[in-house]
Amino acid sequence: MAFSNARRMLAQAIMAAAFCAVAGAPAANAAPQDTYPSGPVTIVVPYPPGGATDNLSRVIADRLSQKWKQSVVVDNRSGAGGLIGAEFVARAKPDGLTIMHTLSTLLQAPHLTPSTPVDPINDFEPITKSATNGLLLVTHPGVPAKTLAELVELAKNSPTKFSYGTYGVGSTAHLYGHLFAKQAGLDMVHIAYRGEAPSVADLLGGQIPLVFMSGNGAKAHLATGRMRALAVTGPERSLVAPDVPTFKELGYKDMDVNGWYGFFAPKGTPPEIVSKISKDINEILVDPVIQQNFRDIDIKLVGSTPEEFASEMQPRYEMWGRLIREAGIKVE
Repeated sequence: MAFSNARRMLAQAIMAAAFCAVAGAPAANAAPQDTYPSGPVTIVVPYPPGGATDNLSRVIADRLSQKWKQSVVVDNRSGAGGLIGAEFVARAKPDGLTIMHTLSTLLQAPHLTPSTPVDPINDFEPITKSATNGLLLVTHPGVPAKTLAELVELAKNSPTKFSYGTYGVGSTAHLYGHLFAKQAGLDMVHIAYRGEAPSVADLLGGQIPLVFMSGNGAKAHLATGRMRALAVTGPERSLVAPDVPTFKELGYKDMDVNGWYGFFAPKGTPPEIVSKISKDINEILVDPVIQQNFRDIDIKLVGSTPEEFASEMQPRYEMWGRLIREAGIKVE
C-alpha cells in the first residue's frame, strides 16, 4: 500500500511538472515582439516643445499608447543641436522602452563640434523615417529677381555681396546656402539667426534680401506677397508652394536631399522589437487625417522599414561631413 501511494504521488508530481512546463511554454518561448512593450515607453525628442518634431511625436505617442495599451510619453531633452537628447538615448537600455524621434541634423551635428558624445552610425538602430520636408529660398519682394536665374545674374553684377539668412550656424539651411552659392559661383555672406522667426523678421523688414526657410513659415507671407519663393530643396516641390521649382529642376546638384524626421532605438535593441515599432508607427503615418494635418504645414509623412532607413545613414553622414569641412563651419 505504501509502495502504491508512493507511485501515485510520484505520478501526480510528474503530471504537475509537465502541466507547469506546458503552461509556462508560451511565456518562456515568446518572441520579444510578442511581449513588447512590457512597460511604459518614452519617446525622447532632443528639441524644445512646440516644434514640428515635438508635435508629430505627440500624435504618434498618443496612437501608440492606444495600440499598445501602455503609457507612451514624450520627453523633451534639448540642447547642443540635438546631441544632449541623442546621448541620453544612446546610453539607455536597449529594450525598446526608450526611443528617439529626431531630425536629419543627427548626421550633421557631430561634424560641427570639436568632440561629440554620440556616433550617429554606431550608437543607434534606425527604426523608421517618419517624414520629410524641404526648404524654400525666399526673397524680399523688393529684390528685382523673379526667378533663380535672375537672382544669380543680379548677385553676380551687384557691387556689394548678397547676404542670406538662416536659422543657425551649421544648420541644414546654412549648408544648402553654401552649396547653392558654390555651384552658382556666388560669394554670398551667411547671416545666422537664433531660429527662423528672427531671420524672417529681418527679411520682411528689408534688412536682408534672402532667407532659406520652412514652407510652413513662408506660407502666409507668400500668400500676401510679402516674400517671393524662387526654389525649394529636396526631390519634390513644396506641398504649400507647388508652383515653385526645385533646385534639382534648375540644374543644381546635391540640393535634392530632403531633410527628414526619424525614429531611433539604442544600439543592440533586438531587431524583432525594432521591426515591431517600425510597423506600428508606419501604420499610424498612413492615417489620411494625420497626413493632411502635416501636409498643411509642408511636412510629408512617409514611413520606411528599418533596413531602408539604415541604408541612408552612412552616405548622408559622409555627404554632410564633406560639405561642413568644405565650408569650414564649426560650432564651439
